[in-house]
Amino acid sequence: MSLVTRGAGDHRIRYELARAEVAAELIDETVALLPPESERAVRIVARRGAGLQTARYLAGKGFSEDVITAVVAHSLDEPLG
Repeated sequence: MSLVTRGAGDHRIRYELARAEVAAELIDETVALLPPESERAVRIVARRGAGLQTARYLAGKGFSEDVITAVVAHSLDEPLG
């Protein structure tokens, strides 16, 4: 899916599919087949580095707040916020 290859999080993917008038149950099935959002976020953090700028980038890409906090904080080896 091109949204995944472009670094989109689950929220963004759900939004874009709903906007394209894809049925809700098909959206759920599609998202369930994707690699876990946390794994996708880890790859982005590994490429961009951990920090506030990357956290904002992930938020803009539709990653959940929980995933962003967990992945960025883990990469920094310290709690955020």
